[in-house]
Amino acid sequence: MKKADISTAIFLLLVCGYVFYEAGSWPRLPDLGDPAWIPRGVAACLLVASLILLVRALRGRALMLPSRLEGKDRSRVLWVAAITMGYVVGMNYLGFIASTVPYLTGFGIALGERRWMRLVLFALVVPLTIYLVFEATLKVPLPRGLVR
Repeated sequence: MKKADISTAIFLLLVCGYVFYEAGSWPRLPDLGDPAWIPRGVAACLLVASLILLVRALRGRALMLPSRLEGKDRSRVLWVAAITMGYVVGMNYLGFIASTVPYLTGFGIALGERRWMRLVLFALVVPLTIYLVFEATLKVPLPRGLVR
């Protein structure tokens, strides 16, 4: 048994339970339907993943890392963590699209993507698609930042 996997799975199960509970108290608007289906859907996926982690850990089949994070791998993790923190802080100032494009570019570079055309296409298409789905189609406002 892997104690870290078991404790992580139990913690995530508690988080899922809290999300289900809290989303149930959201008001239902007559024209929009139930707004709780998105957080509940995400929590349901996390619940399944947590249960798989818990079962594997209890059976003694937890996944083992091949080695400790050192060198290049460690710097990649730290780089991704740093740009993610910058992305979270910068989104309110720059807006969704203006902050997501450089974030996805930096994320791809940190993971070792060197095909620039593919990287730029990915960094442009993903935020625009998310914008079209949520802002234009579903009318879910995304952070606009300074550019309104």
